[in-house]
Amino acid sequence: MALRLASFSILCGALVFGCAGGGGPARDAGPTRDGGDLDARSDGGAGDATDTGPGCTRDEDCGDDGIYCNGELACMGGRCVAARVPSCDDSIECTVDSCDPVSDRCEHMPSATRCPEGTYCTAGGCTAEMACEFDGSCSGDGNFCNGVEVCVMPDGLCRSPGMRDCGDANSCTADDCVEAMAMCVSTPYPDVLTNVEHCGTGANDCVVCPIPGAGLNQVASCVAGTCRLACATGYGDVDGNMANGCECMASSTSDVPDPLFLDADCDGIDGELDVGIFVATTGNDANDGTRDAPVRTIARGLSLASSATRTRREIYVASGTYSETVTLANGVSIYGGYDAAAGWRRASTNVSRISGGSTAVFGTGISTALEIQLMTIASAGATSAGESSYGVRLYNCTAEVALVNNTITTGGGGRGSDGSGGAAGTAGGSGANGQNGTSGGSSGGNGGAGGSGGCAAGGGGGRGGFDNASGSGGTNGATGSPSGSGGASGPGGAGVACFGGGNSGGAGSPGGNGLNGVNASATSMLVGGAPSGTYVATTGTAGTAGSAGGGGGGGGGGGGGGATVVCNADRGGGGGGGGAGGCGGGAGGGGGGGGGSFGIFAVNARVRADGNAITVGRGGDGGSGGGGGAGGGGGRAGSGGSDGDDSGPGGAGGAGGAGGAGGSGSGGPGGPAYGLFSIGAPITAGVNSVSVSGGGAGGAGGSGTAGSAASGPPGAFGTSFAM
Repeated sequence: MALRLASFSILCGALVFGCAGGGGPARDAGPTRDGGDLDARSDGGAGDATDTGPGCTRDEDCGDDGIYCNGELACMGGRCVAARVPSCDDSIECTVDSCDPVSDRCEHMPSATRCPEGTYCTAGGCTAEMACEFDGSCSGDGNFCNGVEVCVMPDGLCRSPGMRDCGDANSCTADDCVEAMAMCVSTPYPDVLTNVEHCGTGANDCVVCPIPGAGLNQVASCVAGTCRLACATGYGDVDGNMANGCECMASSTSDVPDPLFLDADCDGIDGELDVGIFVATTGNDANDGTRDAPVRTIARGLSLASSATRTRREIYVASGTYSETVTLANGVSIYGGYDAAAGWRRASTNVSRISGGSTAVFGTGISTALEIQLMTIASAGATSAGESSYGVRLYNCTAEVALVNNTITTGGGGRGSDGSGGAAGTAGGSGANGQNGTSGGSSGGNGGAGGSGGCAAGGGGGRGGFDNASGSGGTNGATGSPSGSGGASGPGGAGVACFGGGNSGGAGSPGGNGLNGVNASATSMLVGGAPSGTYVATTGTAGTAGSAGGGGGGGGGGGGGGATVVCNADRGGGGGGGGAGGCGGGAGGGGGGGGGSFGIFAVNARVRADGNAITVGRGGDGGSGGGGGAGGGGGRAGSGGSDGDDSGPGGAGGAGGAGGAGGSGSGGPGGPAYGLFSIGAPITAGVNSVSVSGGGAGGAGGSGTAGSAASGPPGAFGTSFAM
């Protein structure tokens, strides 16, 4: 309560000064206070007339009289006297200072008469401020934000609390006093979901997140409005247990995933949270690829990483099987071995498997280096004739593609296609018969036409003679390839014995057989080519076609009867036509080469392979060669025309020659199998484990009339091949 200004006393504990010591008159209580030994007045006695007793020799001999204003007792002149008496001076010029031996304290009584006119004596000295007695006496200082002034005791002056309390009932608002508006303003915190100073949802639930215990290398964090613990900068929680603190101290600001799984930047994973795109079988391709929202496929991860504007671009693949053929993106690395269910910890027992088609991983045009690490890559066996199976196939890559600590398994190569069989040769047509000779008339019988069809026409028969004239000779058959010789023409009748018979035409020679196919050189058979980044197997060689048979010659015409007394003037018979030569048989095709099986297949690509376990399937078998076609038969010869009375008959035509048989094709080569296969640039290989099943078997040679062709050679195989 306020003191009245006329007579206020400044008390110890409020405005009482010097309570630990004071000044003022001392008193001697006599024998009732000190047992007669204290000479408090230093008058040589121990009190009054009754103060008698022993003296002292040292301060310790003097007891405490319990009187504050006496100060401490000391031995002086053999008597205990008051010493070090407290001073009650408060240094305020307008107060009367004294030590009250009854209350044992200093007192400071204000005296207005000690102050200049118009001022007042307060605990601070003489002042012009108006003193007060009640809070209602204070009218304020004109500043709203200072707060409401009150009467402060014991100095009895109006004082402002210094600031107005603008706090409202909502812990999620910033409460400020705006002097210009003379009002309190409350504004919701915009960052309540993340700020540790006011963490909450905004619904009057904001709190200051507690500071973690010392030595745990942790800081408070606010995540989605909930207080959590986070690792301090430079530290990480490797074991995933925040209760025992962040035990990892960062050794680097960057962390490229490595075979030792070191978390160099202590962000909780082998790699960097703000660099990697995360892929898991439990993810969704609609996600953004963060650790908490991974995508589902490696293809989507590569797409997101490719679009990121970062110095490093990489994807982190959790354990599980990804049934897709992966097409590499320029400069985007792929790291496997993560466990999405255990905070994306990395271990060699976490199998991240790509199960692709006949090519599991393909890359072309890579101009920025990338790495594939700790992935299990499996290609399917080939399903098409001569197709190959590739674990990793790279083509025209100018920057290095590093393959480190992967498990690569390939399927078998496809069997080569069988060679086509040669078509059978077309048979030659038969020659026509010559016309018969008759009596009378002015000419002999006409010769028969040569056979047509097939591949070499027969010769025509000669015309019969008339009236002692010789018959015409038959024409030669067409030449085959090689052809049989044409039949010789039949001579005309001599006319001496009234007539002469026509000679028969010569038979056409048969066509020659085609040659069987032979295998190409070993190098081209076993290696094939790679014109567009794939293995192209060679085929067995085809046989050659058989030659056509020659056409038969036409028969000569018979001589005509002589115009003599003995012989009548009659016409000779016409010669028969020669048969046509048969066509040669078609060639058998060579068998197709078997497809290959390759762990790493590189054409004009920079590749580094180290620490990989490669298991290669078997090369595909070669296809069988086709058999040669049989040659076509020769045409039948035509007969000569009969004589007419005294005339001679026509000669028969010659038969056409048969076509030769076509040659058979050789078998296709077996497909190769290699762990490391490169053309154009060698693979930089470290220590890799390679297991190869073997090359494919060569295909059987084709078989036909002309004989059997050779089988194809087996496919080559081995750990590596470079060309």
